[in-house]
Amino acid sequence: MEGNNKYAGFWRRLLAHNIDLMPILFLFYGVSYFISDTRFDYLLISSIYFGYHIVFESSSMQATPGKRWTKIKVTNKNQGPPGVGQSMVRNLSKILSLILFFGGFIVIIWDKRGRGLHDYIGGTLVLFEED
Repeated sequence: MEGNNKYAGFWRRLLAHNIDLMPILFLFYGVSYFISDTRFDYLLISSIYFGYHIVFESSSMQATPGKRWTKIKVTNKNQGPPGVGQSMVRNLSKILSLILFFGGFIVIIWDKRGRGLHDYIGGTLVLFEED
């Protein structure tokens, strides 16, 4: 912890991600019910996943519903909300973390500020906000 910041740890972030999967999958299955062509499923789920994260994280809330539930938020280096472009870079960089056998996510455990590869690339921090 530097200054008054308390950084969100790996397990809290994983819990927030899993909570967020529920509305993402609900949206996916709801929309795919009307679009019965499975050739577009990967594009559809990707669009919903990335759009969901980019919109919520770059908003004044700075957090998806799962992040709010677990009391964490995504910030830029000035602790304000990341811009849409910064949020896009951060979230699309998660693909690289996956390609590296989840190594970009696992680094969160050892980083002193709890940053994953996507946080480094996006220039973001994920903070825990105690009540």
